[in-house]
Amino acid sequence: MANWIFSVRTARLAIGVFAILAAAGCTNHLQERSLIPPTDPQAQACVASCELSRSQCEQRQRTREDECRVFYERLSAEHDACLATPGALCIRPAPCEAADMTICRIQHEECIVGCGGTVETQFALPRASAT
Repeated sequence: MANWIFSVRTARLAIGVFAILAAAGCTNHLQERSLIPPTDPQAQACVASCELSRSQCEQRQRTREDECRVFYERLSAEHDACLATPGALCIRPAPCEAADMTICRIQHEECIVGCGGTVETQFALPRASAT
């Protein structure tokens, strides 16, 4: 009886820990995703279209990042000029974030699955460093 109670408590604890990690967004660090394109020769045109769409999406993201940097540099120059004015209220511009390719990856996966491919998700434990 005591072993059964211990195993139920252990199971509840494990479920609780997993739920906390999932709620905290840590599950992505425990997952390895593999995109498996369809092998059907007839699906190759569909896959080629997915690749083109991904490339265009990534280019749009890089362009947005580049445009943000140009805008940031202009605002930074204006901020520096503002600092030279006594008594002026100067607001420092926020730096740009790096291009986020997540949306491109998600759209690409959905496209490949639409062509007949699959996405496999495997759970993996974090690897310990060798140092």
